[in-house]
Amino acid sequence: MKSSTSTTRNSSRVHEVFDHPGITSCGGAGLLIDFARQQLELHNLLAELEMRKADWSTYSLADDLEALIYLRALGIERIAHVDELKYDPLLCHMLNVSEMAHRSTFYRSLDRFTTPEQVAMLPPVNRALLLHILEDRKDVILDIDSTVNTVFGQQEGACVAYNPRYRGRPSYQPLVAFDAQSGAAVFVELRSGKAPDAEEKMSFYEQAKSQLPEGAKVSFVRADKAFPSEAFCQELEDDGVKYALKLRMTKGLYDRIQRGVLWKRLSSDPDVVTEASSVSFKAQGWSDHRRVVLIRERPVFEQQLRLFKEYAWEYQAIVTNTDWDPETTWHFYNHRCTCENYIKELKEGVRIDAITKHGFYPNAADLWLKAISHNLLRALIGQAPSPYRRYSIRRFRRAFLRVAGVLVHHARRWTLRLPLQWPHRKAWRAMRQAISPA
Repeated sequence: MKSSTSTTRNSSRVHEVFDHPGITSCGGAGLLIDFARQQLELHNLLAELEMRKADWSTYSLADDLEALIYLRALGIERIAHVDELKYDPLLCHMLNVSEMAHRSTFYRSLDRFTTPEQVAMLPPVNRALLLHILEDRKDVILDIDSTVNTVFGQQEGACVAYNPRYRGRPSYQPLVAFDAQSGAAVFVELRSGKAPDAEEKMSFYEQAKSQLPEGAKVSFVRADKAFPSEAFCQELEDDGVKYALKLRMTKGLYDRIQRGVLWKRLSSDPDVVTEASSVSFKAQGWSDHRRVVLIRERPVFEQQLRLFKEYAWEYQAIVTNTDWDPETTWHFYNHRCTCENYIKELKEGVRIDAITKHGFYPNAADLWLKAISHNLLRALIGQAPSPYRRYSIRRFRRAFLRVAGVLVHHARRWTLRLPLQWPHRKAWRAMRQAISPA
């Protein structure tokens, strides 16, 4: 006689059959594409690019770039992986195609960008998204940072420079400017792996500023220690922009500290001592003295180690033209850590660190398309009810975009069937109403 345990186990067996043509793994694709087309007119913006394919081509260049933006937004990290969604019924239905283009088509579309003038056609597309995200904003806090994208081939324009993870490997070092409040990428620029010079920094700032909606202005700039040159600081001062820029701890600055600084204790942390001060300091290359906020930290020592405490301080320096007290300035600059999170989102969400092509300008165009995908998702998250607006891109994608569903056609009507007990259905309906009001 068979045991009851064996019977139970056999009864729970699931038989797999590949026979349903309407199952999608991207139930949120319709929400995403409707938002992009109805609210942002993304396809029309791409169709205005002064670049064309042959008349006999099945897909236009605008079709290719639009599809690539959606694929990146849906979590396709590399063009080589687009076959994962090649026959997705909902995605194909929304784009009015029988199947997604082959990956070689997307590679060739990027290869059409061969000059800086052609790459410069993409920032206006991104600006249209910014107009939506920054609507009614008057003041913008601009966070500027760079990141290192290591290459593992002979990519054009890459060079061996600062690369903390892969020392000696060639890399790109793109610059990114974010809106601190929304996390939207205001401007991006692909560069060689070398640190930007003064002219590049000023040019980047000017271009980022030009992307803001009419009536919006940069009120504050935060940036890392690659930026506080005389020219850059003077540019911000002439614009009437307040800034907090990380400053390198040079020998001259250490010498200034040794001449005497009045420190104020900030931390109540039982494990860390934090002190702050401010000094007037003229760095090498500066035309005049500027205010520098100093922060030093050290762990709280055991009694037997107190003799050596003077050697354990870690220093930070922030040059600023604000009149805030040192603690307020420090906390304000530390809010820039969100910029690091936004760069992390660009890497984890749309893989700006995944280098697609050999040529420099195709890679520059690809960087812009990834930034547009990022901003499209940021704009869509902004349509969600309040608790969901704090979601990261990866979490939002998992909750709303990569959702299983069944696309059915009945009585001349297309219907997407979604899970009955899906926990986010109320938020979904609210977003749908915001995107496509009845």
